[in-house]
Amino acid sequence: MRSILVLILSIICLPAISQLERKYISKGTDSYNQKLYKAAEDYYRKALENDPESFKAAYNIGNALFKQGKFEMATKQYEGLLERPNSREQLAQIYHNIGNSYLEQNKLDESIEAYKNALRNNPGNSDTQYNLSFALLLKQQQEQQNQNQQCNNPNQDQNQDQNQDQNQDQQNNGDNQQKDKNYDDADGDGIPDDVEKGENPGKPRDTDKDGTPDYQDTDSDNDGLPDEHEAGADPSEPKDTDKDGLPDYRDTDSDNDGTPDGQDEDSVQEIKMSKEDAERLLKMLMEKEQETLDKVNKEKQKQVKVKTEKDW
Repeated sequence: MRSILVLILSIICLPAISQLERKYISKGTDSYNQKLYKAAEDYYRKALENDPESFKAAYNIGNALFKQGKFEMATKQYEGLLERPNSREQLAQIYHNIGNSYLEQNKLDESIEAYKNALRNNPGNSDTQYNLSFALLLKQQQEQQNQNQQCNNPNQDQNQDQNQDQNQDQQNNGDNQQKDKNYDDADGDGIPDDVEKGENPGKPRDTDKDGTPDYQDTDSDNDGLPDEHEAGADPSEPKDTDKDGLPDYRDTDSDNDGTPDGQDEDSVQEIKMSKEDAERLLKMLMEKEQETLDKVNKEKQKQVKVKTEKDW
């Protein structure tokens, strides 16, 4: 009799638990679409507490973590979903987002492998194909950068002792420059503090009204895209894509297409990387490569010239 009563109570409770799970997922999705990603994460976790087997809740926690810039945590969250039975479509979504999370951590090999696994489960996904091509291109650029360093400074090891004092001076100068940069760029996004503070430095601008002024906020408009990515090639004059007078890092719809920057069409979708974001990341990498080459050339000019025989 007691076992029958327990069974009856279990049958009654199941619908209630399911309703709570859907309720919290719905609230999480509302918060997610409003770019309140921490609140969304909390709601999704409550949904998971009510239904530990909920794929949507667990998957959306990963999305919310990703949007908060917690890429390592997002990776672990997505990878945890691989341990449960999934359809090929779900596996493709999971691997796609794992690829994006690794890409944001500059772990290119892991990112490439994740995109390949996504395509093994869903070969026709154009977004994954694009992201895989982009990751491969980044890896190629990185390898080329390493080759250029070696080619432009072949005697680095041989001249190390000879130039130790010069390198130490250069390092000290570099440290001083970095300190100056940190002083002028509190959040390290490349945009000078005086630009981010606005016209009234005594009352610094706070675009998203979150209590953290722009010059200390790495995502001033809270659109999920870091300011350093949105600032463009010359952060001292931040990019303004739609020419509306509001720079991208303060504009939640920087291309004026009616869709807020960084917002997904559906909370249970792959985190997509726009072509513009990809090009911006690539451009940043190329700029870093040029900075490295300039640094190497500068070091070479300081070195004592040694005549060497050419091996023809």
